[in-house]
Amino acid sequence: MQPRRKSFLSTGITSIVLIFVLLCLLTFAVLSVVSARADYKLSEKNTTRTTEYYEAENTANDILLKISTVLSTHAGSSAYLDDVRTDLDGTDGISFSSASQLQYYVTINENQRLFVSLLLTNASSDTSSDTAGLYQIKAWKVENTHEWNNDTPVPVLGSDEMNELLSEE
Repeated sequence: MQPRRKSFLSTGITSIVLIFVLLCLLTFAVLSVVSARADYKLSEKNTTRTTEYYEAENTANDILLKISTVLSTHAGSSAYLDDVRTDLDGTDGISFSSASQLQYYVTINENQRLFVSLLLTNASSDTSSDTAGLYQIKAWKVENTHEWNNDTPVPVLGSDEMNELLSEE
């Protein structure tokens, strides 16, 4: 009896399967690295946006504190709204949209800003130590300053190529 020889075909299939498994593992490793890098970049953007927003909100709260101080200073005066307007109009970007409503903006980034609108209430002398009744916050929201242009053409097929296609038919 002759010894049985190993078949070339079985060795070849094993090598091919091993190479295929290694290529699959390499592909999954590359996809994992690419996915991790994209997640890292996204988390960096999110961190930047969150930091910008909270810095703007802190600035808006500082301005609100100044407004609150001025309101409590003039509380109970006969010309309350006029005195407040004289002290606040134009400082820190504050503007009055009506006699008893003021607003201001705080820039978040080049595309967004924080808009704050306050309604001033008539104050009496007994509320001068408490600023809670001197104003109401009507708006505290993020606004986009960048105008979105939805008419961005995508050059898929030029008019010359289209005319040539239509004339061939």
